[in-house]
Amino acid sequence: MSVYNGDQYLRESIESILNQTFTDFEFIIIDDGSVDCSWQILSEYADKDRRVKLFKNEENIGLTKSLNKGLKLAKGEYIARQDADDVSLPERFNKQVELLDKSPEVVLVSCNIDWIDSEGRFIGKQPRECDRDLVAWYLLFYNHVAGHSQVMFRQKPVSDLGGYSEDYRYSQDYELWSRLSKVGDIVILSDALLQQRRHDKSISSAKQLEQDTYSLSNSKHNIKQLLGEELSLEELNALRGFWLGHWYSPFFPSSQKVSSIHSRLKEIYRIFLHKAAQQNNCNSDLSLRLRIRIGQQFAYWFRNLSLRQELLSKFKISLYMLVWHPVALLDCWLKEIEKVLSRISQILVLPGFREQ
Repeated sequence: MSVYNGDQYLRESIESILNQTFTDFEFIIIDDGSVDCSWQILSEYADKDRRVKLFKNEENIGLTKSLNKGLKLAKGEYIARQDADDVSLPERFNKQVELLDKSPEVVLVSCNIDWIDSEGRFIGKQPRECDRDLVAWYLLFYNHVAGHSQVMFRQKPVSDLGGYSEDYRYSQDYELWSRLSKVGDIVILSDALLQQRRHDKSISSAKQLEQDTYSLSNSKHNIKQLLGEELSLEELNALRGFWLGHWYSPFFPSSQKVSSIHSRLKEIYRIFLHKAAQQNNCNSDLSLRLRIRIGQQFAYWFRNLSLRQELLSKFKISLYMLVWHPVALLDCWLKEIEKVLSRISQILVLPGFREQ
C-alpha cells in the first residue's frame, strides 16, 4: 500500500487487511511524503501488529515509483495491492491465494468490485468477471481488470517484466496487466471482494483527464503491437466507446462510425485469434465466444438508440449484429416490436381514444 495524505480513510483501509481470514502475510506500507496525520496513524498500527512494515519516502515520488519500491522490498511469493481509501472484504486473500496455489498458469487474480461512497455506503457494482481467455482481448481496448486495489499477482513474473513502467504516472496498473497477460493467465473471480471508494479526492476523480490520456496511450500501444499499425486517436476513442458504452451509454460512438468499427474489429479479431493459436492459447470455441461478445456489444448499442429518432441507425447496426451474432439481432428486434405493441395497446385503452 502506498499512502499520500490518506488519513481520512486510512484506518478502515488498514484494518480491512489486518482482519483478513488469511493471516500469513507482511503488510508493506510506503508513506509517500504525506504532510497530514497519515504517518502517525501508520505508526500506531505498526506498534500493534508485527506484520505491518513501514517505509517513508523523504519526498513525494508518486505512486508508480512507490509501488516499484514496494515490489523490491516484498519477500512474499504473491503480491496483493490495495489503495489507502479502499476496503478489502475478509475472504479476499484466502480466495485469491487458493486460486493461485492450485493454478500455476495464472499470474494474476482479480475480482468483482462494489462501489462505496465517502461514508462507506454501497452505491453500485463493477462486475468484470469473464472467461480467462477473453481478458487479453478486452485489455486491447481498456482496463477490464478495473483498478488496482483488488488484485493479487505472482511476484516473479512481474519482477521479470521490470515491475511497473515509470513512464506511466497514471494507469500504470493497466500497462502492467497488458504485459503480464502475455506471459500467463489473468483470472477475474465473480466474488465482489473489494469495496472501492468513490469520492472527490480520489485519483480517479481528481486526475481523470490525465489518467484517460495515459490509458488511451496504452490502448494505442496494445493495438499497434497486435496489428503493426498505429490507430488515430479518433478511431481509438470509437473502439473504446464501443466496448465501454454498455456501462455508460454516452461512451457509445456516433452511429456514423459503425462501418469503420466493424471493419477494424474484424481485422483485430482475425489477428488476435491467429496469435492465440500460435501461442497454444486458443480454446476451440474462442472464435465463437468472441463473435458472440462482439455481437452483444452491437446489441447494447442498438438498444441505446431511440426507435423513433434513430431508426436508420438501428438498421445500420442491425446489419453488423447479423454478421457477428444473428441470435442477438432477432432478440433485439423482438423486444422493439414488443415495445411498439405495448405502446399501441396503451393508446387503445385511453378513455379519450375509446370514446372516439
